[in-house]
Amino acid sequence: MKDISYIINHLGEDREHYFNAITPPIFQTSNFAFRNVSELKDAIADEKNRHIYSRGNNPTTDILCRKVAALEETDEALAFGSGMAAISSAIISCVNSGDHIVCVRNNYSWTNILLTRFLPRFGIETTFVDGRQTENNHLQHWVLT
Repeated sequence: MKDISYIINHLGEDREHYFNAITPPIFQTSNFAFRNVSELKDAIADEKNRHIYSRGNNPTTDILCRKVAALEETDEALAFGSGMAAISSAIISCVNSGDHIVCVRNNYSWTNILLTRFLPRFGIETTFVDGRQTENNHLQHWVLT
């Protein structure tokens, strides 16, 4: 693992690219400009690594994700605007139409809304169990939240 001070203060911060600012600026733009159509096409072809539209990729968020990944000693990290955005992405990325989720009862209220109101529209059912009851231990590997 790299030095924690290096991760926090330097990793991902290309100061020359950010006008030699001590702290990288916060990029509040939603779109990024290109000199010509060819440059835009190249960016679209490498969308994961290029800045086109901030909801997909933003320099400020990129720095945060690189730092979190380094601190967690993993290759990549994702940042979300809210806890529910993270929960939704985690669940939706793991299920397909017709799947069945087993979830602890008394979970976060918005998770419950996702599982009971939205996912059933896509043929995804949920069974809620009391996580404190030992007879439910056999279901433990299916519990999402």
